[in-house]
Amino acid sequence: MSSGDYAVAWDALTTAIGAAKGVGAGYVTDVEHLTVDQRLKVAEVAALLSISQELSKLKPRN
Repeated sequence: MSSGDYAVAWDALTTAIGAAKGVGAGYVTDVEHLTVDQRLKVAEVAALLSISQELSKLKPRN
């Protein structure tokens, strides 16, 4: 995942969080308005994004 892909994915996540609250964008820590399943999905996606960012640091050109 390139840094551009990471940014797009992160923006999509925060936009989805905000949309569920009726605002333009949200924060990954602002999830009290979401259902338990949605909160778990936010945590899952955030973890995957974090892992992908760390892996890309190991081999930045691959």
